[in-house]
Amino acid sequence: MSPETAPLYILALLVTIGAAGGYLSGLLGVGGGGLFVPALYYTMTAFGFDDSHAMHISVATSLLIVFATGSTSAVAHYRRGGVDVARLKSWGPYILLGVLVGALFASAVNGAILKKIFAVMTLLISIQMAIGRERSAENPIEWLTVRIQRALCVFVGGISSMIGVGGAVLTVPLMTHSGLTMQRAVGTGAALGVIISLPGSLGFMIGGLLNDIEGLPPYSIGYVNLAAAAAIIPTAMLLAPVGVKMSHAMPRQKLRRVFAVVLAIVSIRMFMS
Repeated sequence: MSPETAPLYILALLVTIGAAGGYLSGLLGVGGGGLFVPALYYTMTAFGFDDSHAMHISVATSLLIVFATGSTSAVAHYRRGGVDVARLKSWGPYILLGVLVGALFASAVNGAILKKIFAVMTLLISIQMAIGRERSAENPIEWLTVRIQRALCVFVGGISSMIGVGGAVLTVPLMTHSGLTMQRAVGTGAALGVIISLPGSLGFMIGGLLNDIEGLPPYSIGYVNLAAAAAIIPTAMLLAPVGVKMSHAMPRQKLRRVFAVVLAIVSIRMFMS
């Protein structure tokens, strides 16, 4: 591949990544970060970008993409009354605290360590998606008091910002287990994803700038690569509604298990690389 044609190949890959991530996020009701991060990572390393920063850039850029795509979903859910504003106000500050701590920590650690963190958490999420069941809102878990919920929110925010996801795969089960209906949990989870992704990406921007990193791809602010985000976001937003439409015609639990297998493969590949 010549240096002249390499940018075209990269652009084509990013557009394809956006289409696949957007479609899956709409199909499964979760953010596309679980796909965006590894896809960005392998794209950058395949085209010779510095491997020591590739994971940071992938996570940071994924958060910006999730913010752009998730905001549309959150607004749509809010207009339909699908967002529990009281839960958003109760959980939001604690989610935000975890996000800021997680992003600043992740921006400072070695790329290999961040990759292992992503692999471990992706594997755990894949297991949860494979075996987790939707719980009835009329039968909440009694020990999930408000204090415990808020403590878990700090953890969820930190982990989500460290691995570049919107956190819906973690927040939605937590809400249904604490008494919220699935419909309201999905809408509120989309809104919480905005709280996670925007400050998370800003944290990686600041962390990268403070660390004065050299050798980053063109059009980067800190660890966030604006060029990759600009290539992915349009197709992701275009294909997400198609995925939503298809989700109503396919068994949700089987779809989750298929995605769980994909995440498990990604996790194992990250461990082996």
